[in-house]
Amino acid sequence: MNTENDIAALIELLKMSDERWPQSGPESGPESGPGVISQSDLLREDHSLLEMWPEACRRTGAEGREFPPAVIELWKRRLGRAN
Repeated sequence: MNTENDIAALIELLKMSDERWPQSGPESGPESGPGVISQSDLLREDHSLLEMWPEACRRTGAEGREFPPAVIELWKRRLGRAN
């Protein structure tokens, strides 16, 4: 496993994410309040990031890399699931 390729692709993925979902100011947010994100919104965003992964790898010359399992584990913990 080449961690440098994973890091480069993850950084590119974050850039792509920022392009797709520009950060909003603290005054904006869903109706439940500023900065509050529902679990379904988190799942949608995570799914979109997984879909963008091949393009992030292509842009960094790391095509064909699997999504880092450690990132998926972090997502699971964020959502309160161990499996």
